[in-house]
Amino acid sequence: MKWRLAPEVDLESVKSCKCLLVGAGSLGCQVARNLLAWGIRKITLIDNGKISYSNPVRQSLFTFDDCGKEKPKAATASQRLKEIFPSADTEGVSMKIPMPGYPVETKEAADEAKNNYEALDKLVQSHDAVFLLTDTRESRWLPTVLAQLHNKTCITAALGFDTYVVLRHGVRHDLHDPIKGGERLGCYFCSDIVAPTNSVRDRTLDQQCTVSRPALCTIASAVAAELLVSVLNAPEKNAVGASEVAEKCPRSCLGTIPQQIRGSIGNWTMSCLFGQEFKNCVACSKPVVEGLGKDGFGFVLSALNRGSYLEDVTGITKMMSEVDTGELEVLTIDNL
Repeated sequence: MKWRLAPEVDLESVKSCKCLLVGAGSLGCQVARNLLAWGIRKITLIDNGKISYSNPVRQSLFTFDDCGKEKPKAATASQRLKEIFPSADTEGVSMKIPMPGYPVETKEAADEAKNNYEALDKLVQSHDAVFLLTDTRESRWLPTVLAQLHNKTCITAALGFDTYVVLRHGVRHDLHDPIKGGERLGCYFCSDIVAPTNSVRDRTLDQQCTVSRPALCTIASAVAAELLVSVLNAPEKNAVGASEVAEKCPRSCLGTIPQQIRGSIGNWTMSCLFGQEFKNCVACSKPVVEGLGKDGFGFVLSALNRGSYLEDVTGITKMMSEVDTGELEVLTIDNL
């Protein structure tokens, strides 16, 4: 069925897009519902969690009856999508994603991490788009690198208390055409100069949860799904560029295609921004992507067990050692 108001929308490309959702919590459930509403049939969800009593009011694919039964989030969310639309081809995968900052210290743990890495690698390869929807920075690292390696459309959605960001990652270095696409787009990690680490080690249980205004997730999830559909309707697909000026961003039949959208319900704003690549990025830079492609799990194992490995490989360690701290202005309470 074609839309009368937008008959040029490429619904076939949308329908045939196979989506992998990393995270089946608040963001994952809502993104899945939005993708299903667009007609996307193939949706796979990854999560290692179980449904708890606090989940159903925020996570739209779960009910109170699911609680207290050790039901896996991913499989339950998958089943609910099929109940909503029986023709949907959904799958839920319980998986512990290997993460920097979480050392693998025994052979059993190394075997488990390797199996999870290989399973995640196959899932990324078999899908067209990857959504990063987890709570922590470190859990997004490996899916980001794998999406780069296999040149998949990758979209991140992340929440603050009353702010959100949705951004799409750039294509792999050797596939980027600066003449057509302009500056290569950065990824979620390009704004940092440190590798991801265990961000929940010293936090209490309530501090480990993302505390956000309840409706923020719904807004960010809608933006993430709509951004993918806009990209799918661009002639360049995943290689479509962006601009620092929203009015100069490429357009599809559905409108502007920015690189990232940042919004706030604290001051009711939404901005289209542009973030170019960081040459020393710990996730999408050439040394990292090529290192993973060459050494596979061996590269991942080094990133897990050696705290400075990613910073050493990307040149961040060298870059920081060359900074002349004598020229830096030190801010104190007296001169603020």
